[in-house]
Amino acid sequence: MSGVTVVVDVGATDTVGVLRRRGEAPRPVVIDGESQMPSAIALSPDDQLVVGRDATGLGAVEPDRVVSDLRNRLNKRDLMVGDIVLPVPKLVRTLLARVVRSAGGSVDELVLTHPAGWPAERVAVLTRAAAGLAPSVRTVVAPLAAAVGAEVGADGTLLVLDLDGDSGSATVLRGKSGRRAVVSSVDLPSDPELAKLAKSADAVLIVGRSARTPVIAHGLAELGGAVHVDPDPATAVARGALRLLDGSPAGELEPSRPRTLLRRAALSAAALVIVAAVSGVLVLGWGPGLRMAGSPGPAAGALVESPELGGDEQIPPALEGQELETAGQPAFTAGRRGAPTVYRTAVGAQLEIVVKDARPEPLVPALGDAPAGYRWLVVQVAGENKTGPDWEGDLSRSVSVLDDRGLWIRPLGDGVVECSSTASKPPAIVPRGQKFDACVVLPVPQRTPVTAVVFGSYASDTEAQPPIRVPVAVPAVPRATPATPRVAGKAGDPPVEVTLADSTMRAGFDVVQTPSGYLGDRKPAVGNRFVVVRAALGSADDVFLRDDRGVLSRPVPGFDRMPDCPPFVGPGTPERPVYACFVYELDTDAKVAGVTYGDVAPDAPVLGRDVERWPTWTVG
Repeated sequence: MSGVTVVVDVGATDTVGVLRRRGEAPRPVVIDGESQMPSAIALSPDDQLVVGRDATGLGAVEPDRVVSDLRNRLNKRDLMVGDIVLPVPKLVRTLLARVVRSAGGSVDELVLTHPAGWPAERVAVLTRAAAGLAPSVRTVVAPLAAAVGAEVGADGTLLVLDLDGDSGSATVLRGKSGRRAVVSSVDLPSDPELAKLAKSADAVLIVGRSARTPVIAHGLAELGGAVHVDPDPATAVARGALRLLDGSPAGELEPSRPRTLLRRAALSAAALVIVAAVSGVLVLGWGPGLRMAGSPGPAAGALVESPELGGDEQIPPALEGQELETAGQPAFTAGRRGAPTVYRTAVGAQLEIVVKDARPEPLVPALGDAPAGYRWLVVQVAGENKTGPDWEGDLSRSVSVLDDRGLWIRPLGDGVVECSSTASKPPAIVPRGQKFDACVVLPVPQRTPVTAVVFGSYASDTEAQPPIRVPVAVPAVPRATPATPRVAGKAGDPPVEVTLADSTMRAGFDVVQTPSGYLGDRKPAVGNRFVVVRAALGSADDVFLRDDRGVLSRPVPGFDRMPDCPPFVGPGTPERPVYACFVYELDTDAKVAGVTYGDVAPDAPVLGRDVERWPTWTVG
C-alpha cells in the first residue's frame, strides 16, 4: 500500500487536488505546473480526450469540441463533444484520472467533494466514474469539509460561501453537540439576500476560487459580523476533507487556520456592497430536506420579509389545492429473516443484507425508557459491502419498519446502538469487503403492530433497486397505554409560547392536506400521499407529522422550490419565529392527528424522556 490519499474538488470553473502521503503534511497536486486546472475536457482533432489547459486551448479554436462546465452537466447521460456523443461518466473519469496521474498514479484512497444538496444520483455519477482509480473511493460534502478549522464555536451557525468564478453556493451549517449539519444550501444569491444570510449566522467562511472574494468579504465584514477568508481558499475544501475524514482537531494540519477580517472594515463606500439593515422576521421556506449531517438543502430563491410572527398574527393563509396521492401498492425486493439479500445502493455498492431480529424492548440502555405509550423496537441487521465503492453506512436512514397500514416508521435521530455490551457501533463508512453488525432502535406506539423491516428507500435514481422488505410479526400491546401527546395548541392557531430543550420560544403550525398549490403535479410513491406543514419556527427546527396512533414521521427531501415558501436558512430565535414549509409522504390510509415539535442534535440519539416533553399541535 502506498499510503497516499488524494482529494479532488471538481468545481464548475477549476479542479483542485490535494495529496497526502502517510506521515506527511498535505500538499497540492501540481498539474501542468499549476495547483489547479480548468474543469474542461475536449475532443482533439484525432478524437482523443484532453483535459485542463489543453482542453481550453483547443476550445479557443474549436469551441464545439470542448465541455467547460462538466460539473453542472452530471444530470445528463450523454453529451455531444464535437461530432461524437460521449457518456458523461467517461468524461468525468478522464478528468479525475488526470488528477490521479499527476499525483503519482499509485493512490490508496480517492476522496471526491460535492456541493450540499446534490441528489444521490448526481453523487453516484462521481463515484461510478472514479471506480477503479483507487481501491477506496469516498465522497464528502464540500461545505462541511470547508468548515473544519473555521473560527466559530462548535454549536454556532456558520455560513459557508464556496465561490466558483462568477457563481458559487451559500450553505448554512448549524453546530450542535460538537457536530455540524447542513441546514440549507442555495446558489450564490444577490448581494441583499446574501447579507440576510450573513446576518442570520454567527460567522461567515469564504473559500473557493473567484476574483470577487475581496469585494464580497469586505462587504460582509462591513455588516459587523465575523468574516473568515481561508489563506488558501482554492484548496480549503480539499484540505478540510482530509481533516474531516481523520476526525482531527481543527488546525492540526497545514496550512494554518483562516484569518479573521476586522469586524468593521474601514473602507470607502464605493468599494463596499451596500446593504440595508434587516428588520422584522424573515419569511423562509424549507425546500425541504431531512435535516441530518450532509443531507441536501433547498435550492436558491428570494428571501422575503414580513411582519414578526407574534401576538394574534396568523401564519400566512394557505394556498388552495387538491389532494396528491398515488393509488396502488409499492414495489419491494423480497427478503426473509435470517437469509442474505443483495441490495444495490444509489452509488453502486452491492450490499449483502441480513435482517437477524426485530424485537420490542421497554428499555434500551443508550436511550433510557421508551416514551409513555411507546416501546423501543430493536432491529438487528448484519451486512457486507461485497463490491463497488465505499458505502456511507447511515443505518438510521437505511433501516425502517412498516406498520399494518404500510406506514414507514423511522428512527428520530441516530438510532444505531451497540447490540451488546461487548459490541461496537459500525463505522460511518463501510469499504468494500468489510462487514457490519448493528442494532437500530425505533420508537413504535404500543398500539401499532409492525409487519415488516425495510432496508433502503425509494429514490429518483433509477439505478437503485427497490428497498428490501422482510416480513416480521410484532403485534400491538393488548390494552396498551395510548401515546398521549403534550398538547400545546391547535394547528392553524396563532403561535404560542412553549418550552423545548430548556428554552422558551414561540411556535405554531398549520397542516395542508390538499397540497397541490405548493407541490403542483408532483406525485408521491405508489400507495402514498403528500402533506405539507407550514410552520412558525422558534429556535428548534425538527418538525414531525403525527398520526392517530402516535407514529412520528420526518419530512422528506427533494423539494427544492415551492410557491410561497422561499428557502430555509435556519430556525428563528425564542423571541422571533420564522416561517418555513415541510413536506411529508404518508401511506394513504394513515390519519394525520397533529404536528410534534422536537429538538434533535445531528447524528445524536433521542432519549425517551425527551420525546415525552415535545409539544404537539393537534389537527381536527
